[in-house]
Amino acid sequence: MAAQRSICNMCWPCINRAESESQQTVVPSLECERLVPTGGLTQPLASSGGDDPQSQVQITMDSLVPMKEIMIELDAIHEETFNERLPKSFTKAVEKMLNYAQGSEKASEKFHEVSSNMKENKKVRIVSAEVPHNILPSAILHDIKVNGHGADDEMYNKHAELRKMIPRGATIMEFNNTKDVVIYANKKFVGGVGDEDEVQPENNDIWKQYCLEDPDTATKVICMEKLNGEAAHFSVRYIEGLFCLITGSKNVHMLIRKIEDIEQYSGERFTVAKVMARAVWNKLYELESRHRHLLFSLMHHTKCTAVCEIFQPDHQHIIKLKDDLKQPQLNVISFTPVYSENEESSLLALPPHHTLNLLSALGFATPSYSVIATEDVINHQNKVRGELHKEGEVLYFLNKAEETIGIAKSKTFWYIMIRALREKAAYCFITRKKRHSWNLEDNILKTQKRLEELQPWLKFSDSYLKSWKELGEAFLKWLNEELQGNEEAESIRPRFPIIWEKFLLKTGLTDEINS
Repeated sequence: MAAQRSICNMCWPCINRAESESQQTVVPSLECERLVPTGGLTQPLASSGGDDPQSQVQITMDSLVPMKEIMIELDAIHEETFNERLPKSFTKAVEKMLNYAQGSEKASEKFHEVSSNMKENKKVRIVSAEVPHNILPSAILHDIKVNGHGADDEMYNKHAELRKMIPRGATIMEFNNTKDVVIYANKKFVGGVGDEDEVQPENNDIWKQYCLEDPDTATKVICMEKLNGEAAHFSVRYIEGLFCLITGSKNVHMLIRKIEDIEQYSGERFTVAKVMARAVWNKLYELESRHRHLLFSLMHHTKCTAVCEIFQPDHQHIIKLKDDLKQPQLNVISFTPVYSENEESSLLALPPHHTLNLLSALGFATPSYSVIATEDVINHQNKVRGELHKEGEVLYFLNKAEETIGIAKSKTFWYIMIRALREKAAYCFITRKKRHSWNLEDNILKTQKRLEELQPWLKFSDSYLKSWKELGEAFLKWLNEELQGNEEAESIRPRFPIIWEKFLLKTGLTDEINS
């Protein structure tokens, strides 16, 4: 019989150590400072059992892990990965989120009242749907979004209360005569002139009205890679002894307990949300079970929302995805706080860079980032403008406590020019079937005019504009021939990066144009 060794089997560093000595039988020890339960392991928390391991209760993947144990274990995971403990700013932010969560029932009632009033004033739209009865009986989800068609910039720019109250992704759940804001995603943020895809701001200072404080007072700026995918969210609630996942697209969400539940949401409205939900579910269940268990418990206790981007190989935007990506890929970007009546001091729940580090340690794909001083922002943005084959970056302005007081996007010239070409090309060839007087040369002139309109905003050189006008003309002529055989006009948007790469390869032209 193998000798017994007194070693903690509650935390992963100790489990790893034990497994490396596989000839020994491992028994619990209460001496490890990292003592913490994980899925399926003995929980050292029974109040009536003292320190006797035999009296301790069992914790399973359907059990809710207490916050103290979550933080000890996450600290261990962080230290194991980065050789340092979780920063104090991160743990303090978690404490604040717990306070928000404790007062969230009253706040949710208030948010429901405010959003209902906004609906009456035609500032928001609310779409309600029952959760299928066999998933969670009597539960209703209310998805809330800014009213209007197309870009929401005009509504947000016009109404301060929308900027303050209505994020891009908000859902209230009604259940058992209570309301719970189960999705409360990123507040709207913008960039400078030229950084918006649809409606350009009047000047380069409009973005500052979306900030909580003057961004010039920030002590550091986190510059995060801007991902070119589809928006998605998820949150977690522990209801009736089971974890429930609330997930979906930017404005359509569902509650599920198992992957088969996704198919119970029918109708065209859920088409995109179902794709997002599958990608979220599949990634969560690729994680190590202990990591997933800790994450689910943390998200229930704090009521945070995970803000994500999903890469879809069958529906690409501007940036070409890797050829070996065959299934949708979930990328987690940040956590946002639940709606609260407390004074808002941060746009994000947790410091963005520390969040990315922890998420990557848990097994998620995350965007890259760098940290710069506030006084270096202008020079950094100019550098970003000139980068190629990237959308750009999102800048997070942090105060001394590492709270996010402002967010701004900064896009590359390359992305802005390419996107303008894509939109003109799609419109040009999709409308060809509907117009008897369609003429390629007219559409080339319209495309060149659109590129000319970008010059006053972005202030690039005449030679830069000339190069892109020539490239755009060549692309439309090549695409006109290509659409006679190999491609359909409707495929221009979802397959654009693939089509663009093929165009450059076939013609020998380049889009690496220096600004």
